[in-house]
Order: sequence, then C-alpha cells, then structure tokens
Amino acid sequence: MFTDPFETLSAFEKAATVALYLTVALLVCGVAAGILLKKFRPESYRTFPKQATAFAAGYAIGLIVLLMTLKLEEDGISDMKTFIPIVVILAVMLGMVVAALIVALVKPEASALVWKIAVIVAAAGILALFIGTMFDYSAAGVDRTTGDEVQLYLYTVLIIAAIALLAIFCGKKSKPLDSKGIVYAAICIAMSFALSYIRFLQLPQGGSITLASLLPLMVFSYMYGVRKGVMAGVIYGFLQFIQAPWFTHPVQFLLDYPIAFGAIGVAGMFKDMKLFEKYPVVQILLGGIVGVVLRYLAHVVSGIFVFGSADPDNYGAVAWSFLYNSFAFADMAIALVAGAALFASKNFLRALNRATISRKNEPAGGDEADVRVSVEGEKAEKEGE
Repeated sequence: MFTDPFETLSAFEKAATVALYLTVALLVCGVAAGILLKKFRPESYRTFPKQATAFAAGYAIGLIVLLMTLKLEEDGISDMKTFIPIVVILAVMLGMVVAALIVALVKPEASALVWKIAVIVAAAGILALFIGTMFDYSAAGVDRTTGDEVQLYLYTVLIIAAIALLAIFCGKKSKPLDSKGIVYAAICIAMSFALSYIRFLQLPQGGSITLASLLPLMVFSYMYGVRKGVMAGVIYGFLQFIQAPWFTHPVQFLLDYPIAFGAIGVAGMFKDMKLFEKYPVVQILLGGIVGVVLRYLAHVVSGIFVFGSADPDNYGAVAWSFLYNSFAFADMAIALVAGAALFASKNFLRALNRATISRKNEPAGGDEADVRVSVEGEKAEKEGE
C-alpha cells in the first residue's frame, strides 16, 4: 500500500523539504543557463551574473521569511514579552543593513559611519533586551547562586573578548565592504541558512550536524577578512535563533546564537599571515579549527550555567555539557573537508580573488569598459602577430 511520506510532516517541514529540492533545481538551472549564455550569447552573459545575484538575494530573503513564519506558527511563542523585543531588534538590524546597502550605492564614503551606527544600535538593543529580561530568569526553573551568575558573565565576556581581539589584530587588512561585498555577505549567509536545514543528526536539546552549513560563512571571512566575517556570523546567529526561537536567559541567547556563530567569522584569520600565504588550504583549515573551538566553548558555557543539563545517572552538568556540545566538532569537520576540497582548486581561488577586487580598481564604465579593454587586448594580439 502506498504511503504518503509527507503525511507525518508539519507544514514547516513540508515547506523546508520542497524548498530544498527547489533550491537545488534552481541552482542547477542557473549554472546551466550561465554556461549556455557564455558559450552561445556572450553579449548577454555580461549582465547575467548581476541578474542571477539579485534573483538569489531576493529568493533567499523570501524563503527565509516563509520558513520563519511557518516555524513560529508551528512552535508557538510562550513568552511574548521576551520574544517581541527580539523581533523588534532583528527588524531594526535588517533596516540598518538595508540603509547601509543604499548608502554604499549612493554615497560610498559614508558607509563606514553607517556601519558604526548600525553596530551601536544593535549593541544598545541587545543590552536593553538583556536588562529587560534578566529578572525573569527564575521562570526557567533553574536555581543559580550569585557565584554561578558571576562565572556565567565572566566566561561570556572572555569569549567575546577572544573573538574581538582576533578581529582587531587579525583583521587589519580586511577588505572594504562595498555594495558588492554586502551582496556577497547576504548570499553566503543565505546559503549557510539553507544548508542548515540539511541535517544528518538532530540532537534533542538543540544542536545538529549539517551538510557543511558553516562553509559559506568561512569563505566570506576568507574573502573579506575576520571583522566582516564575524559580523556575518552574528547575523547568521540571529537567523539560527529564528529557526528555533526560544531561550531561558539573555546570556544563553547571546552564547548560543550571535556569539557562537560569530566565532565562525574568525575562519579567515590566517589569510594575511606570511607563514601560510602559499597554502590557502592550511589557512582555511586552521582558521576553521580556531572558530569551532570558540563556538564549542560558547555552547559549553551556555549548557553548564543556563540549562544545567546533566544525565544524573552518568555525568554531572559540566561533563555532560562538554560531551553533548561536541557535536560542533563533527559539524565543522564536514565543513572543513568540503572547504579543503574547494581551496585546493586553483580555479576556485582565482574566482575568489576576482570577486573581492574593489570597485575602485575596476575600469570606469562598468561592463562597457570591460568590453573595451577586451577589444583593445584582441587588437594588440593581432598587431603583435
């Protein structure tokens, strides 16, 4: 007897499954269209990458909104007093990103100021959320002493400081984030978010092993530097919260989402080090290892002090949290294997270099200038013959 495999799935799970196959189909069609245009219609191919990028960004945003809506409807929100401020903060951050993109297009010299304002606004919103919800911690049913609370805050500050110091000292040569960079960031974040739905293992208390979902974030960090990579990771962390919108303590929210995934942004920290400049595979592997260690520590601290998670028959809270959150290493291992395969390709590395060339270094006139340079090059070759 034929059984419907979708029968037991929720609306969110059905939509996520359909979205996965649709995304793969669109990707295959896009690659095929690009190859055919480049071979048979080269004049049309010149505008194809920009059109494909715009379509991908719009598709990703629409898909994220749809899945988020279905997920919220499926899970429900038990504490609207806590959840609504977070939604407001996310909306404000999205507005700041859109504003930064517009400014980058209209007045590029003001982009740095807009990004600084965006960071200040986001930090102020998170601080307000923390202050507004810290008094409701007792509702989680976990009793903590003052010493426990102090240690929670201390370890959180240490992890944030480690990420910040790496961003400061290893991100000095970060490339400027122009409008093209913002688009790349959006695409990489969307790709990571989509891949996070392809799970090999889903753990009962949160966490999963996915199909290299962290790799696009690592690639973006390698392209634009640690500072921009951490920023992209933080945004991705907020999207992960939307994917599973619940928390019991504001610090747990910071540790498990923006801090844990912001740590992945340090994956590009070895790119500008002369010791490994000839070995990009080593650079991305070492950077990924540093990032996953920081992510692991963030999850462990969250598990020990917030959830107090423990298997009373075998482990205490500390040992159980260290063991349980080891899934982060398996998740990163898949991403590192895929990343090593990519960075071993010279064609991929050349594509990365071309993608990160600043517009200031491009010839004036955009596509027309590119055509002119190409034509002049062909004439020079003929004259040389």
